[in-house]
Amino acid sequence: MPIDYPAGDQLFGVSFQRLAAGSAPIGFATPGTLALQLSKALQANSTLPNRSGSLFASSSVEMWHRAIHSFLLSVALTETSPLWASVTGYYASHFVMRAVCHSIGVFKLFSRRSIVQVILRNGNFVCSMVSGGERGEHAFYWNVARQHPNFSANPLFRDNSERNLASDSAHRNFANYTDHVGRFTRLSFPLSQEISLNVEKISRIRLHSVTEPSREDYPDLFNVQILAFQRIVSFHDFLETRVPGNRFWRAHRRPSWCDGIMVYQVEEDRLEQPLTS
Repeated sequence: MPIDYPAGDQLFGVSFQRLAAGSAPIGFATPGTLALQLSKALQANSTLPNRSGSLFASSSVEMWHRAIHSFLLSVALTETSPLWASVTGYYASHFVMRAVCHSIGVFKLFSRRSIVQVILRNGNFVCSMVSGGERGEHAFYWNVARQHPNFSANPLFRDNSERNLASDSAHRNFANYTDHVGRFTRLSFPLSQEISLNVEKISRIRLHSVTEPSREDYPDLFNVQILAFQRIVSFHDFLETRVPGNRFWRAHRRPSWCDGIMVYQVEEDRLEQPLTS
């Protein structure tokens, strides 16, 4: 079956609602909990335990945290390793796409070589098999995210075909797999204040004004990092609009580990400025 976005929207609401209760745990589950629960459900009757209903909400927020972490690493590595700045910048965007998918109950389960969407049926969380398994993980998640009703009109969420030389995927593949791309220099890591300054500069770039990173222009860090940042902000704004007072979201919307470094809005009223002065 194809992705059922209305059913995903329903799951989104219930999953976050489960985390809003005062008795709900405010922390994250242990690694692999959601995948394990899904695998067990597929082996049994395809129904998740009722207590697992909140895992999609927490997984989407945790995936968004991964996006932030990867983005900040990309910014930190800009000068010392364009190679890894390219790769981590790409993954920052990819983790946003996975955050969108997890929030609506969509999960690619490698242990079962299956794609599932969990939907609510008669009060139960039921696994439904989803078509699209022939796509790779990256192409699949990006395709689902770009067709989400809240993001389908957003130019930041678009097709990500590695066959298109001007695409996030093609640029990442060039960094990962092409020979003789090394441009290595003596390692020199910036202080957190320098990272914060560069993040602030990135936030000044006008929303949607950036084009796809080009394989021909590798390392196209300007586009890679700005796209990642604006996608991170887009998912942040999505949750701010949908669940602004949610207890779990309020606890994790500003990760303490990047306090004073990360910002969460595109300052559209400012003029575009270069990343380096």
